[in-house]
Amino acid sequence: MKIPIQNIYYLLCYAWNKLDEGKRVQVNDSDYNSALELFSRVLINGCNQLFKRGIERNYSTSIEEYAGIKGKIIFKDSINNNSFRQGKAYCKFDKYDANTLPNELLKATIKLLTGVKNIDKKIKEELWKSYWKFQNVDDINLQGNLFSLVRIHRNNSTYDFLLKICRMIYDNTVIDQKSGKHQFNEFIGNDKAMASLFEAFIRNFYAKEQTQFRVRREDISWDAIPLGGTNENYLPKMQTDVTLESADRKIIVETKYYSNALNSRYEAEKFSSGNLYQIYSYLRNIETKLNHPKNREVDGILLYPSTGYSLNEKYKIGSHELCIRTIDLAKTWREVHNELLNVIKMPAPNSV
Repeated sequence: MKIPIQNIYYLLCYAWNKLDEGKRVQVNDSDYNSALELFSRVLINGCNQLFKRGIERNYSTSIEEYAGIKGKIIFKDSINNNSFRQGKAYCKFDKYDANTLPNELLKATIKLLTGVKNIDKKIKEELWKSYWKFQNVDDINLQGNLFSLVRIHRNNSTYDFLLKICRMIYDNTVIDQKSGKHQFNEFIGNDKAMASLFEAFIRNFYAKEQTQFRVRREDISWDAIPLGGTNENYLPKMQTDVTLESADRKIIVETKYYSNALNSRYEAEKFSSGNLYQIYSYLRNIETKLNHPKNREVDGILLYPSTGYSLNEKYKIGSHELCIRTIDLAKTWREVHNELLNVIKMPAPNSV
């Protein structure tokens, strides 16, 4: 599925709930031919902004041999190394420096990018300029578990978006066996990763871009009564991708990510039976729940991404209206934005 780089960028910004931060990076997305080039530019521009404001600094405890006395003397180390005879002492003291984990991760990711196969020469030069601005930050070996150790708070919140980009780069960079160099794998071809991204994007898009509905995920319990000591915990969990609800209307949106929303079988194109059964099960089992007045006539939407084709099919199933719809991610972002808002304006069942 060929999705324009600009739209990939917006998908990520919404999915991470970082749209405002993404806009502040000021990247002209149309200038780039790959996600790698885009991510590199995001890091370059983002780091430039960090240095203009001043990068994060924290106090850290250090033990060093010092000419004179600073902080607390470590007598054992000083005696063992004959430091006193040289007019020195091993001292323990606090340093206020830029050796923080967010800075170390940014520096390590930038260095990783400079060694990626086939990276643009001009971008590579700018990456090195950004790298040397972190000259007072220690070099570390980049490891995935380090990202989970970062604590984002009010004073370093500007790092959050950039570190998400760093993690995306790390997760999609591998060693090329032939050249021995790092190679960035375009994650767009990973259907599992894109399915998760598409779901989060749709949920956060509706949360941010409209005010009619409350947006959330919803657990739906089975309309089933266990018999003869049967364990109801064996029943699989039902959880919506997106539930939109207002005082007078409710919609369940299930997102699916396939290269084609239709399956070809026996020379005829059909919707996925599994997807239809899933959303039908949600609509059927939610009918008896009394937590919302519109549960008996809740709308259902199966939403697929597409590039270059459009589907908009509607069916009445019992008291529910079901819409199967595609969003063409190959269009301009403004068109995608407007289409997504139109999806939830589908007529309610009682107006058909």
